[in-house]
Amino acid sequence: MGSARSSVVNEPNSLLDLDRLGRWLDEQGLAPGEPVRAELLTGGASNLMFRVQRGEHRWVLRRPAVVAVERADEGMRREHRILTALEGTDVPHPAPIALCDDLDVLGCVFYLMALVEGVNPLPLPPGLDDSPGRAAVTFALTDALACLHEVDFRAVGLADLGRPEGFHERQVSRWSRQLASYEGRELAGINRVMDWLDRNKPEIFEPTIMHGDFHMLNVLVGSDAPARVTAIVDWETATIGDPLLDLAGFTEIWILSTGEGWPTREQIIERYAATRGIAEIGDLTYYEVLYNFRLAVLLEGIYQRSLRDPNRPDQDLVGERVLFNVSRAIELIEDADRGDQ
Repeated sequence: MGSARSSVVNEPNSLLDLDRLGRWLDEQGLAPGEPVRAELLTGGASNLMFRVQRGEHRWVLRRPAVVAVERADEGMRREHRILTALEGTDVPHPAPIALCDDLDVLGCVFYLMALVEGVNPLPLPPGLDDSPGRAAVTFALTDALACLHEVDFRAVGLADLGRPEGFHERQVSRWSRQLASYEGRELAGINRVMDWLDRNKPEIFEPTIMHGDFHMLNVLVGSDAPARVTAIVDWETATIGDPLLDLAGFTEIWILSTGEGWPTREQIIERYAATRGIAEIGDLTYYEVLYNFRLAVLLEGIYQRSLRDPNRPDQDLVGERVLFNVSRAIELIEDADRGDQ
């Protein structure tokens, strides 16, 4: 594969031409002339990540998958812009290194970021896998989310990243259009979910930077005590919007991913409110339903693309998760309706 000075592990040359990548790295002044090696990292259903090594230097390269989401190149530019804007803030994130807009290099827009040391918090590393460690990690994640929501998005140059005006008014129409674009299967109950969301929109909210997919698998933590978040990753759904949607999504996944010995959903919400100085969060049912609706649409896209992409592994479990999220949204709606009676 490529020249003698380049090698790649576990991925076809069509996704990462190391000769061309090496020349681009030379142009950026990134360890010019050194051999280039790359290894596909796990994770990333819509985009791919590679660990790139050149001499003693190591970075992470992020690029769209073969069967990419709509406007994938724009998504790469957007992610790089967000990481750049977060430089100088207290939000833990991978430092951006360089963006490539030249499609002749890899056939797509991609960017390079710093390799951050850390592990996903599930399972926890041995030094943190006890009740105090679980609580410390949980609240470190909660504080990292609150820290992101406290960033003045206008001051860091992200005022035009999203359109907070009409944010909730657009949710159903925007995601229903995306679902229709897949031209896939019918999802039983999805219309009921959309109708309920349209009838229960919040009247006001204070916009912030939203990660859009904040949970344990999109966060890296230090491998030993004290508990700390080293990076929030996977910024592909970030925008300017309602921060309570991030919080609701985090707690929804928390319910499914943790068990006895972990802080409760209520404790997470209390910690988040205290960190941001909010007196009371209020009822999150609308946000929980919206989170499950959005996630069902996003996962359905991954599932439908996997049916068309010969380079991707079987995604039947993702397809099943779509049905779970629709069912969970309906369960939340029914609980809310019973409470109103």
